Amino acid sequence: MWPLSKKQKPKARKALAKRGVKQAQSLKRRRRMSLFIRWTLLLVIGTSAGTSGYIWQSGLLQKWMEQARGRVDQEIVDAGFVVGEVKIEGQENTTVNQVKTALALKEGQSIVSLDLGNMVTRVEALPWVKSATLMRVLPDALAVTLTEHKAAALWQENGKLYLVDQAGKIITDQGLEKYGELPHVVGVGANEKLSGLLAMKAKYPDLFARVKSSVWIGKRRWDLNFYNGIKIKLPEKGADLAWDQFYHYQTQQKILAKEVLIVDLRLPGKTVLRLTPQEAERRRRLIKTGKKEQNV
Repeated sequence: MWPLSKKQKPKARKALAKRGVKQAQSLKRRRRMSLFIRWTLLLVIGTSAGTSGYIWQSGLLQKWMEQARGRVDQEIVDAGFVVGEVKIEGQENTTVNQVKTALALKEGQSIVSLDLGNMVTRVEALPWVKSATLMRVLPDALAVTLTEHKAAALWQENGKLYLVDQAGKIITDQGLEKYGELPHVVGVGANEKLSGLLAMKAKYPDLFARVKSSVWIGKRRWDLNFYNGIKIKLPEKGADLAWDQFYHYQTQQKILAKEVLIVDLRLPGKTVLRLTPQEAERRRRLIKTGKKEQNV
């Protein structure tokens, strides 16, 4: 059986004691160094945070960035990358001066420094502009491509006229005199219900050309007023079918040439006519005399 430990000699015990003292001193030094490093880091972080806060609040950082940007822009300008030409395409009703004003370009401005996003927003705010695309053409040109609204109708509300596109969006209320041939729609919300009316116009353009105005009634249906004074009452549902029926009446019976005030097509399968007072009296006299009317 082996002993658990051997009895150490005096010299060995002294060596072990010295080694233990050295290890304790080394550990103590490491702890002091670690504590010093932690406090130093905290001091540096605190100082940096305070300095950064001061730089930010005082505006120095922004000033430095602007100065740096200015130096870069100047170097770009010196290299010849300056906006010298603006090419505009797609404008028909939008003037070149309107576009240039919206672009807000400065003389000698670096083409690289242009904020195209903000410039597009300003151009698209112009009355006729539906969308815009801006592109740098290096070294010194800016290309502007416009897509304009297409005028679809004149919308009247509360006595005020507006030019609107197919979606009913207001384009402008100026210079409307040259758009007199467009459909004239009247009433609250009439501009938002153009699609069905424009479809009727496209289907029978010659017949629709005789319509003076289209009135949106009760936010649900159309009354068509013709130039000769006849009014057509279209139904809330099936207005396209009623329009087909009226086209048939006009083609076969020339109803617009009759002494009629109103053609009421609101009831399915039934047409109600309201005659002019003169025509109604004439028919009453015919009935009294026993004569027959051959046509409506």
